[in-house]
Amino acid sequence: MDIFDLLDQFEHMLEHAPRIPFSGRLAIGEDELIGFVEHLRQSLPDDIHQARWLTKERQRYLEEAEAEAQKITDQAKVQASRLVDEHKINEEAKQRAQELLSEAKKAADDIRAGANEYAEGVLGRLEEYLAAALKSIHQGREVLKSRD
Repeated sequence: MDIFDLLDQFEHMLEHAPRIPFSGRLAIGEDELIGFVEHLRQSLPDDIHQARWLTKERQRYLEEAEAEAQKITDQAKVQASRLVDEHKINEEAKQRAQELLSEAKKAADDIRAGANEYAEGVLGRLEEYLAAALKSIHQGREVLKSRD
């Protein structure tokens, strides 16, 4: 059952729910409502689940990239400190450490940019889908309001 069928079912449930006397409010059982929400949650499109997973994966990926960059930076510092004894070796160590730092920063930036670009695309598609679902919900509510 797709989300629009569920929304239609929800609308039907609201239309046929008993009313509380003198208030005009609907009387819907808590278990029925919770069950419906759970069913709705299970019927969400894979894009929403994928976007949630992607956000977690992106964060994990960034953390790994930053840890790797830190590891490379630490290794560069250790290597540089070993080579301090002689001036020529010291200069080479500084240059190599700078290269490693630059490489690590570039690698982390490249990974971050790629992950952000991918996440932006998936989240853009998700935003379009949710906008359409929200529009459908608003239309359903307007239909309900017009029936009052």
